[in-house]
This record gives sequence, structure tokens and C-alpha cells, in this order.
Amino acid sequence: MLDTEQYGDQLFSHAHPAETARLEALAQALDPGTFHRLEQLPLREDARCLEVGSGLGTVGEWLVRRLPAGHVVAADRDPVHLRARGVPGLEVRRFDVTADEFPEESFDLIHARWLLSHLPARQEVLERMARRLAPGGWLVIEDPVRFPLETSPEQPYRKVSLAMCDAVERRIGTDSRWARTLPELLSAAGLTDVHGDTRTSRVGRTPMGRFWRLSAEQLSADLRQDFGVAPDELAAFSHQVTAADFTAPGLATVTAVGRRV
Repeated sequence: MLDTEQYGDQLFSHAHPAETARLEALAQALDPGTFHRLEQLPLREDARCLEVGSGLGTVGEWLVRRLPAGHVVAADRDPVHLRARGVPGLEVRRFDVTADEFPEESFDLIHARWLLSHLPARQEVLERMARRLAPGGWLVIEDPVRFPLETSPEQPYRKVSLAMCDAVERRIGTDSRWARTLPELLSAAGLTDVHGDTRTSRVGRTPMGRFWRLSAEQLSADLRQDFGVAPDELAAFSHQVTAADFTAPGLATVTAVGRRV
């Protein structure tokens, strides 16, 4: 792993010509589940919300519609892809969650999706998020885990998918097992009413299939050079994960929700 490389510096850079399409596919795969979880929270209409690692801004836009009297901050280290600029009630903020700060007790909801597992200081960042919650505020963390890939009988899908997880760990320190303990980590951060679930999006002719193929394309050099993935295996994988007659579980998403007393 290159100690100096962070997510987006080189790997998954916002300057990559296919990065918008990759983020769009991920949002299409995950948004329905995220919206369902957030809708269950007892938030006031004037709630102050922070979306960390906002990406395209789809969750921030949804929160603005859901909470018309509230205020939503869409924060991203590089918000170049965020499309919801100019939406009333939505503030776009360039924000590095590993270095920048909001005042403590600033928000009634903080949400982060597929973010913390990419950060070496993930536990510290989670604890800082918990301190940014106002009393009664909610923290919702969603992060990916790899276990559905480890048991897939499908080749080359399993081989290439696990090599992708290992390549991202080597390059930028992503831990694709860490999120399995998320509920316990929220409790350790002092939150109460902790609960959550685990869901899996399937690959094939699906948004998650497109996301996984586009991710593999950005990792192709690593897969060939460092993990022994042959060109024909990568081609077969790319066909598999977007084929109408192929269906298999992709990365699972663990969601944990907790409330500050």
C-alpha cells in the first residue's frame, strides 16, 4: 500500500473520464436502501443534517425534499461531481473529514455511505462524527463488506472481485471487513438505540454490476501486475457482471444507526 495515496488522489480520481458513470451506478444501487433507512428516523422538519462524502449529492437532495424546513450540508473532499448546487436548503461544502472540523453538537443527523472503510483513521473519524451530533441526534453509517464475494461459486467473478478488494486495500488502505462490527463501534462511541442491518445488491444487468465493472477497469493494471489476473479472466469478469443471464451477490452494505443522548 502507498502510504501517501488517498481515495481519489489517483485511484478513483474525480478526473477519471468514467468516474461520473461509476458514481451514478453506485448511487442507483444504494439510494433506495439509504432513503428507506433515513425515512424511518424521527427527524424534525427543521433538522440540521450533514452528508459526509456526498459524491453526486443524491442523498443531500433527498434530505432537502424530506425536510423542507431544515438545512442540509453536502460535504465532500472534492465536490466537483455534486449536481445539487443552488437547491434551497442545501449548502455545498468542500470538506476533508480527516482534517476539517464542524463545531460540536452541530447536527441532528450525520450520514456517511461507503466512506469510512476507505480511511485509515476510520475509528477516530467515527468518534468525531458522534461528537458533532446535537443531543438526540442520529448517526447513520453505511459501509461495504466483502463476505458475499468470498462464498460465490462463480469464476472468474469470485477471483477478480476478491483481487479488487485486496488491490484497493493495498493502494489506499480500504478495509472491506471492518464494517461488520459497526453496531458495536457506534455503541463504543457512546451512542444509544443502536441498530442496523445488512443488505446485498446483486450484480448482472444492474447498477451494482455496472459499478463493479467500472471499478475493475480502473484497477485493471493492479489486478494484472499484482494479483495474477489474466487479460482473458478480466474480460470474462467484465462480461459476467453486466450480463442479463448472470446474477450473484455483490458487496454487502452494513448499516448502523445510533442516537446521541
